Amino acid sequence: MADPDLKLAQGPGGTGPFGPVGPVGPVGPTKVSTGALDKAATALDGIANDSTAAGKVADESIEAAAAKLSGWDTAAALRGALKEWHEQVSQLNGRLNAEAGMMRQTHTNYLNVEHGIASSFTGGA
Repeated sequence: MADPDLKLAQGPGGTGPFGPVGPVGPVGPTKVSTGALDKAATALDGIANDSTAAGKVADESIEAAAAKLSGWDTAAALRGALKEWHEQVSQLNGRLNAEAGMMRQTHTNYLNVEHGIASSFTGGA
């Protein structure tokens, strides 16, 4: 005969490095800091802007050096390196902007799910 006091997912527990632990892992609510997501997204935007600004300073210096070295192989090499730099910065900024966008979308998704769950308990929107 089954034990009437035995409930599903009960068993010996304890405390782990991240809080209470049940028989199959951590217990308790999962928390998402929407403020931290926004802060990180803003930081990524700042890095993208700073890398673009730094690139503009480098553009001027490299173009000036290439102009003074006109006719030398070094001038062509500097311009080639500058072109590669632009491509890499463009790829970096694309990735940073994509990551920032995903963080903002995660924030929105989390709030929508939280609202949906709350609404399911209250019976309305």
